Amino acid sequence: METVLGVSMTPAAVHAILVEGEHAEGATVDTDSFDVSRGRADPAGPDQVVSAILGTRQGATESGCPLASVGVTWTDPTQAAALRDLLADQRIDKIMLVSAFLAAAALTQTVGSATRYAHTALLFVEPSAATMAVVDTGDGSVADVRREALPDDDHAAVEALTALAAGAEAMEPRPDGLLVVGSDGVDIATIRMQLEAATSLVVSTPEEPELALARGAALASAHPPLFSSSTAAIAYAQDPATGAAIPHAVGLGYAADAATVERGAEALAYSADPDDAGLPPDGAFGAADVESPWTGSAAAPNEQRTTKPFLVAMSVLGLFVGGVLALVIALAIAIRPHVDTRPQIGAHAVAPAAPPPPPAAPSPAPAAPKPARRAPPPAAPTP
Repeated sequence: METVLGVSMTPAAVHAILVEGEHAEGATVDTDSFDVSRGRADPAGPDQVVSAILGTRQGATESGCPLASVGVTWTDPTQAAALRDLLADQRIDKIMLVSAFLAAAALTQTVGSATRYAHTALLFVEPSAATMAVVDTGDGSVADVRREALPDDDHAAVEALTALAAGAEAMEPRPDGLLVVGSDGVDIATIRMQLEAATSLVVSTPEEPELALARGAALASAHPPLFSSSTAAIAYAQDPATGAAIPHAVGLGYAADAATVERGAEALAYSADPDDAGLPPDGAFGAADVESPWTGSAAAPNEQRTTKPFLVAMSVLGLFVGGVLALVIALAIAIRPHVDTRPQIGAHAVAPAAPPPPPAAPSPAPAAPKPARRAPPPAAPTP
C-alpha cells in the first residue's frame, strides 16, 4: 500500500499528515504538528520540514507503505525559497511545492467530489486578506478569483468576509456550496454562523482546520498533471502568500519559471518569484503595467486572445494541405510502373533440356584361353 505525505509550513508551526492511497483518497494514517523553534527570518522551519520528510519516508518504507509523493505548502515566500534550495542541495526528489491557495483549492475539489457538487465556492481566509474562487469538481480548474484585503479591526474583517460570502451565489459558474478554509491560525469556527446567515449556500469547514492545508498539499501532489495543466495554465502565477491571480502571468513567463525540485520535472503550481508580495489588493493589473516579453510593449488582453484562433486556423490549414500533397505523391508513385515490374520479352522462355547421351556399348567378354598342347610321350628305350 502506498501513502502520500502532506506538510503545511507556517512561520510559527509545521503540520503534517500521512494519508493512505496513491491519490491520497484513503484514511488518515498519522498526523503530527510541531512548533518552529526559531524566528521568522531563520531557515529552521525548512530544516525541520526536510527532517520530517526524510524520517517519514524511511519509516513508511520500512513498514511496507512507501511514499508515492510529498506535497508541501507554505505561507511565507522566504521560507518557501529556503526550502526549495535545501531540497535541491540534498537532491531530495518527489517533492511538490504548492501555494496555500492551491492547496485549499485541491481540498475544495475533493470536498465537491464527496458532496457531488459540480462547482464549489472557496473562501480562503488569511490574517490580512481573503480570496474567493469557484473550483470545478471535474478537472480542478479555478475560476472567478476575487481577492480582498481585510482591515485590522476584527469586526470590520468579519463584515468583509460576510459580504464575500453573500456574493458567492452570483459567481460564475454558480457554485453549489461554500467551503471556508483558514490559514496561519485563523479561527474559522468563530465566524461560521455569520457566514451561514449571509448566504443560502451550504457552508462547510474542514473537520481538522489546522491540518486542512496539509491535506490539500497531499492531494495536490497526488495529482500533479491535474494542477499543472488545469490550474497553472489559466494564469495562476500568484502572490506566493495568497494565491491572488495575476492576469497574463503565463505570457510574462511566471508559469514557465516556476521552480522545481527535479530538473526537467513539470512546472509546479506556484510563482517562483518571491518578490511579488507588493501586489494590489484586487490582483488586477492594467494593460499599460504589463510589458510583453515578445514585442517589448504592452499587449492588451483582447489582442492576445484574437491571435489564438488565427494561429489555430493556420495550423489546421497547413495540416490539410500537407495531407493532400502527401496523398497525391503516394498515388503517383503507386500508379507509375516500376522498372523491376515491367514485362520483359523472353523473361519467361524456357529452353528444352538436352537429351541424355546414349549408353555406351558393353565391352565384349574376354576370350577363353586356348588349352596348352600336351607333350609327346617319351620314346621307348632301345634294346
